[in-house]
Amino acid sequence: MRFILRDCPLDWKDLSSSLGVLPPIARILVGRGITSSFLAKRFLSPFIEGISDPFLLPDIEMAISRVKRALINRERVCLYGDYDVDGLTSIAVLFHTMKGLGFDVFYYIPNRLTEGYGLNIEAIEKIKKQNVSLIITIDCGVSSSTPIEYARSIGIDTIVVDHHNVPEVLPPAIAILDPKREDSLYPFKQLSGVGVAWQFARALVKGLLDEESYLEESLDLVSLGTIADIVPLIEENRIIVKRGIDRIKFSPRIGLLSLMRSSGIEDSILSAELLALTLVPRLNSAGRLGSADIAIELLLTSDPARAKALSSQLEEKNKSRRGLVDKILQEVIRRLEGKDLGSTILEYSDSWHSGVLGIVASRLVDMFNRPAFIGRKEGDVIKFSARSPEEVDIYSILFPFKGMFLKFGGHHYALGLTIKERDIDNLKNILDSSIQVEGEELIEIDAELPLKEITPMLLKQLSLLEPFGMGNPRPVFIARGVRIIRREMQSNSKSIIIEDEGKRFEIFELDESILMDDFIDLVYSIKGMGKIIGIGGLKSGNN
Repeated sequence: MRFILRDCPLDWKDLSSSLGVLPPIARILVGRGITSSFLAKRFLSPFIEGISDPFLLPDIEMAISRVKRALINRERVCLYGDYDVDGLTSIAVLFHTMKGLGFDVFYYIPNRLTEGYGLNIEAIEKIKKQNVSLIITIDCGVSSSTPIEYARSIGIDTIVVDHHNVPEVLPPAIAILDPKREDSLYPFKQLSGVGVAWQFARALVKGLLDEESYLEESLDLVSLGTIADIVPLIEENRIIVKRGIDRIKFSPRIGLLSLMRSSGIEDSILSAELLALTLVPRLNSAGRLGSADIAIELLLTSDPARAKALSSQLEEKNKSRRGLVDKILQEVIRRLEGKDLGSTILEYSDSWHSGVLGIVASRLVDMFNRPAFIGRKEGDVIKFSARSPEEVDIYSILFPFKGMFLKFGGHHYALGLTIKERDIDNLKNILDSSIQVEGEELIEIDAELPLKEITPMLLKQLSLLEPFGMGNPRPVFIARGVRIIRREMQSNSKSIIIEDEGKRFEIFELDESILMDDFIDLVYSIKGMGKIIGIGGLKSGNN
């Protein structure tokens, strides 16, 4: 782990003066490119009006026109979504909205193990038997040309509501709502799948009722899906998550309240980080192990007793999911022992559960700071889940070679691909020649902050920078020349007592290899209302 103090122009002094924020807060803002009072005010106090007009999405008028026709003619509409939290919340938002508008609508979520990701022909045949004439794909579909062509051939129209990177040739759908399209006028390209679904729902309300609405009652779901999809928490995503967390705090729907109780966070201070560690994996666990039915039912139910039962089932599935992840992770680490890691970790097995490979890949990225491709072998084919650090755009690296893959899709830092085993060496060569990573993680320090300056006012202003996540990480500080006094162990929680200018502070999670009575430059972050989390310690005087 290496540390570097982020360069910060003198503009921070002007910002501190004009906004009345403390110098460390001003330094953080300027260091993250927020250099004017206007931008800083918008960042610190995000308003829902900062969300763009949904009618800037491509094909939105065609989509609304087709959906209007479905309502007038009483056509049956199927919402076809993904089995992860982004997909599940997308379905829940559109299902609630369309039901409220009077549509004959139901949803279909493919089984991860038997059907895999995205639209498939077998599912379309099942949907056709339910007299469906319109499918709306949500959080998937932009790369599903063959299934959409098949649906058209049997008399089913398709509207695609997606946020994934678009292929060179778009599928033959009635409308394709994806802000990443080259012809898109929508200014913010990093919406999650549920963000696009929510904007489509807003456009439906406007198109059918001629009413402007931000559908704020749905923002709890939109924020949860946005957090789960690990999109940058900046601009519109920041507004969505900040407003959505407030709804979860003060007006949680029955299913989320029950899940908060079962996961032990009902009385906690909610944050994007906490929700990512608690509610998101529980909701994901059902789809990872096969069918996501109980998760979507939990999001839609209004029955407290049913919500409690479903939450208990998700707790059990989450325990099973954790066991599978730990088992695969340990096996991968054993394989890596004494091995030259190179630029990329790439491992696969015919015994690994395909539903948890993405989690394992993410854990390996955190541990080794390099892309990880973890796969399941099925015959002569390998299905990989891949994740990468922020500085490595694996999607763009592999996109020029997409012809080598049987399936390929995803984001800059997360993708799925299917490849013949005979082509694995070619894949390794491409990755090795394209990726240069440092095995040592680089941590950027936002500002110098002596521990004695951690005041209630600073904590209050620091909370204005939330939500923290991809694109807006929790700030990192450095306190120079502090001394380690002693170590403590209380209720299975280890801490270190540090002295700074005669005052003593309790630090959690700091590396135990640091010696007692050492003077160090402490690198740390602050969580909640003042819990100091140690990230690293350098011999005093080093940078």
